Amino acid sequence: MRIAAISVAPVFSDHVIGGSQKILADVAVGLKNNDHDIQIWCTGTDSHNGDFEVGSVRVHPDLKLRGAFPATHQVSPAALAQTADVLRKAADWADRVYLHADAIYLRHAIEGTAIVRSIHDYTYEEALISTLTLPADTTIVPSEYLKKCIEATVAISGRKSIEPVVTVPNGLQVPESPPDPALPSEIKPREDNDLILLFPHRPEPNKGIDEAIQVAVEVQRLEPTRNVRLLIPAYPFGANLDETNISADEITGIVEARGAGDIVELHRWLSPSEMAGHYAGGDITLCVGSFIESFGLVPLESVVNGTPAVCSRVGALRQFAGIDGVELVPYGDVQAGAKTVIAAASASPGLLESGRSQISAKYSHEAMISDFESVITRFLGSERNITESNNGRLSLAPWCDIQNDRIYDDYDAAARQYPELTRALAQENGSVLSDPLLMSAALDAEVRFAREQRILIPEFDIT
Repeated sequence: MRIAAISVAPVFSDHVIGGSQKILADVAVGLKNNDHDIQIWCTGTDSHNGDFEVGSVRVHPDLKLRGAFPATHQVSPAALAQTADVLRKAADWADRVYLHADAIYLRHAIEGTAIVRSIHDYTYEEALISTLTLPADTTIVPSEYLKKCIEATVAISGRKSIEPVVTVPNGLQVPESPPDPALPSEIKPREDNDLILLFPHRPEPNKGIDEAIQVAVEVQRLEPTRNVRLLIPAYPFGANLDETNISADEITGIVEARGAGDIVELHRWLSPSEMAGHYAGGDITLCVGSFIESFGLVPLESVVNGTPAVCSRVGALRQFAGIDGVELVPYGDVQAGAKTVIAAASASPGLLESGRSQISAKYSHEAMISDFESVITRFLGSERNITESNNGRLSLAPWCDIQNDRIYDDYDAAARQYPELTRALAQENGSVLSDPLLMSAALDAEVRFAREQRILIPEFDIT
């Protein structure tokens, strides 16, 4: 099958920016190896100069879009017209169009071709608008968390139908054993007393740069005899691919404000081939931001390469609660994060080996390729109808999480106390009456407020 894979985000031959672009490269090469004729069309940047290959897949950096998020289409009318022409030619060539992390507004240019799209975040307006307004025959998402978020959002927005939404978990290749440690060459080698913390993320504030620094400072306070080192990558020079990212100078400013100059070490952006050794070189990987991950590759990559991960209990990271070597803490709880880091740093090799086995079984790279191939190439399903259940009950929104007597809202990055509501949700298997006044005035007040905040939403049937 001829497959035109289209990505608003740029693709590069020698480095990867963001987990979703890594997935695109893995899937494209996998489909190519399975004898499909797949080519990638992506946004060009100043770093691009003509076609190139990723693996054996031809990449055309021909879309005349911004190459940065958000507002990807904020370019000249002439550039949009040129992009429409590129999309039209790609669709004319293809048997199927695959929109990776769909943000293609120019739908008229690909009319008449079956469209499979994937969504890999639910924070950028591009992803939100795409699921609410732009058509597709099937949508692929990497987690049940994201599937539930999309379906709930579409339902409460008033839409009466939705295409099939299929969960294909991200997959990764698990080495037979952890690799040899290999810290970036420009930083000093490990010493016996070091406790090395890793922050292998884009420099977006919501990814938790400040939180990671605070945790590292607290770990150093609790463990004064250790030499705590927090390694943070600087974005590639000139790679302004996401305007929510901050510069190395801004990171340095946060470091100074937190008194962490002796703890934080900046290093260059690492290539995909260097990451396994980098993970193996650390003692703990930190994923302690408020960013609403739709999957969360980093903690799994860390564990399969022999290093535990400490993560905020946010978004799809909650799905890793049962994975050995991945520890979850409430977002913003620096003390809990630091104590968990200290405990996790002494994790037994057996625990990490168990985590590696769990990840290999549940998040197989081969299964991901097979499932993507099945969804993209098979007969596509029909629209499903959305109807409100009208059973008088409200359910906890999928973007919320009960944490003792508090409810954390991923989109507010905050938890509020709901003592009566959390008790009722536990007793009623995750739902409550929409009008519980006869049961309890206190519960009624909490339910009304939670409904206003979209913490509680009506139940829907999607068939």
